[in-house]
Amino acid sequence: MERKLAILGGTFNPIHYGHLAAAEEIRDRLNLERVLFIPSSLPPHKHEEDMPSAVQRLEMVRLATASNPHFTASDIEVRRGGKSYTVETVQALCSMHPGTEFYFITGLDSFLEIRTWNQWERLLRMCSFVVLSRPGYRFTDLVKLDFMKGSSRELAGLDSGEIVHAVFEPDGFKICLEMIPLYDISSTDIRKRIRDSRTVKYHLPEAVENYIMKNKLYA
Repeated sequence: MERKLAILGGTFNPIHYGHLAAAEEIRDRLNLERVLFIPSSLPPHKHEEDMPSAVQRLEMVRLATASNPHFTASDIEVRRGGKSYTVETVQALCSMHPGTEFYFITGLDSFLEIRTWNQWERLLRMCSFVVLSRPGYRFTDLVKLDFMKGSSRELAGLDSGEIVHAVFEPDGFKICLEMIPLYDISSTDIRKRIRDSRTVKYHLPEAVENYIMKNKLYA
C-alpha cells in the first residue's frame, strides 16, 4: 500500500496551535500517515523582523510536535541552507521516500500566488496540493488561475460552507481544497504580545513558550 505523507513548510516564527490544529485536521481528514513540519532556512517570499536562527525555529518545531506520533520535525531545509525552494525540498523527499504519495499543505493566500513559485508547474506535478481556507480569502478567487477555470460551482460551495472538501485534477495536477475551522492565532500577533509583555498562554505549546522565554526571543 502506498504511503501518504504530508509536508507543512514555513518559517514557523514561532510555531503555534493554529499550525498544529490545522495539520492534525488534515491528517485525519485525508487519512495521512504522517505530517512533516519543515522550517525554512531562508524563505524566498518572506522578510520578517525578529527572525530567530533556523536552528532555533527548528528546535521550537521539535518541541511543539514531540507529543504527536504522527508529526515529525524535519531539518531538510535547515541542513541545506540558503534560500528554501519548495520544488527542491519535494524532489529531495521523493528521492528519499520512493513509492510515497506526498501532499503539500499550504494556505489559500499562498496558493493564489502559486505562479510566482519557483518551477511551479513541475512542483504541481510532483505532489498533491492541499489548500486550506484562510480568513479574508475566498476559494472563488481561484478562478483567476487558468487551470482552475470551470470549477466555480464547487468553489462557491466551499465559500458558503455547503461543502468542506473538494478535489480537482486539472492538467494532471491534484488539488485538494479544504475548508477548515478558523484558528485565530498568528505568529505575528504572538511576537507582538511578547514584545508588549502580554500573555501567549494557549496560543502555543508550553514547551515552545518556555524556550522563547529562556532564549529571550522576540523581546
